[in-house]
Amino acid sequence: MSGTERPFYEEAYSRAQPQIEAVRARLPQFSSPLLRVQRVGQLDADLLDEELTDLLAEPVKAALRNVSSTVGTRYTAEIYVLLRLVLYKFSIFDRGASYGAMLQNLKYRNEWAHTTSLQSTARDAPLRWFQLGLYPVLRILVPYLYAKGKTYMSDNGYADAPSESPEFLAWSLAEQGLRVWNALALVNFSLFLWNGKYRTIADRLLGMRLTYANRALNRNVSFEFLNRQLVWNAFTEFLLFLLPLVRPQRLLKRLARLPTNPAVLAALHGALPEGLSKRINLRKDAQGRVRLGGKEKVQLGRYYNLPEECCALCFQRLERAAGVEVDVRPAPSPPPPPPPHVAIPNIDPLHPSKGLAERRRNREKEVPSEAPETSASAQRAAARAAKVAERRAARRAQATPTEPTQSRPSLLAASPNGIRYLDALATTPYETLPCAEQGHSCVYCYYCIADVLLSENMADELHDQGGWECLRCGQPVWGARRRDGHDDAEKDIVEADTAGHPSDPLVDAEVPNMPT
Repeated sequence: MSGTERPFYEEAYSRAQPQIEAVRARLPQFSSPLLRVQRVGQLDADLLDEELTDLLAEPVKAALRNVSSTVGTRYTAEIYVLLRLVLYKFSIFDRGASYGAMLQNLKYRNEWAHTTSLQSTARDAPLRWFQLGLYPVLRILVPYLYAKGKTYMSDNGYADAPSESPEFLAWSLAEQGLRVWNALALVNFSLFLWNGKYRTIADRLLGMRLTYANRALNRNVSFEFLNRQLVWNAFTEFLLFLLPLVRPQRLLKRLARLPTNPAVLAALHGALPEGLSKRINLRKDAQGRVRLGGKEKVQLGRYYNLPEECCALCFQRLERAAGVEVDVRPAPSPPPPPPPHVAIPNIDPLHPSKGLAERRRNREKEVPSEAPETSASAQRAAARAAKVAERRAARRAQATPTEPTQSRPSLLAASPNGIRYLDALATTPYETLPCAEQGHSCVYCYYCIADVLLSENMADELHDQGGWECLRCGQPVWGARRRDGHDDAEKDIVEADTAGHPSDPLVDAEVPNMPT
């Protein structure tokens, strides 16, 4: 082909050139597909912005507490306004998107520059200067000024002013304006759910719409954290349903009765905290070996020296509330030493090795012919000596008190921990059984002892130890009766009963009506 020859399409191209230019001129008028932005992403962006503001407000308040202890509380609204303005400057004003919108791959554009036919263009129109200037006024300053005005009117009693006064008129206008704003917000949110354009009223008034910053970026959301949260939520709800049925305390006590390896018990005692070890009754015995269960018997209760009019349970509750709970039981006395091999002389004339008995025994050895008569006399003497010894033992037992011989403190006094005994005065006093039958003065409030004896753990106490350990005398308690009532009055007795449940004892007792 020579250089002077013309292309075969040049003539057709020249004839079509006017039509091509006309089509190019009409391109902006052609309708483009609608731009759809996910609504959940826009709402999440707003939530992320609020979380960021709260996260930054905490260290600011903590720093201001060093200046004054109340400045962080008094100026909370001003702190949030200042933080929102700073965040707006470094996010929307400089980059056209907030920090939460950036995380969601979103940015603001001037929607007024994009008509219906230009929604899906490749380039988005930037925000104008008046949009950037009015956005913080509508979103930050106006809500702050309204809140401060309502607070001022509430503090000065504008709502209680006469109906014709300017104060009441201002209060009414503020209330009506709030109702109108809430109605408009509801309508705007309904439209947002319909077309997904404007998230807030300020965005709609200023023509600011959130669109994708990079439309070629695929939305990739990791649901790993959400799945983990759902699993743990379901697991915790299952535990809340199961724990009331399992009764962990009873399960631990059942496990305590099982045979366990001493090495395992020693390892558990060293690894578990002291409070948890006491809870499951993991302790060391006198030989230093770790034991599970088997509570050591004590002669006296923890509050044996309280005044008789005090309730030991009330006093224990006061000590725990004050954080000064102390065990005031005396230390157990050491065991007596073994008797020596050398006999100790006895000055009792009725002892078999002294006095008449010894002389009669010597005479029996010297005169064997009179054995029958002498043997009868010795038996009578031994019987008389035994009776005298029994009477002396009975008098000695009566002289030995069952409770400590030290005098009880006065009800008007206070304990060494600073707790007044009068604060633990027994209301509707009940005495425990069998403590009352053994001569002990163990008095408790009706509600306190009834709550203990009728609790769901009382069945295990009855099964393992024979009852609840009294805080005064240390005896196992299985019931209680009115202090000034009759012993045979069944209606005044609170008793933990396990009859009829031999395999799994349960507390089956009737709480009497509150005595008047």
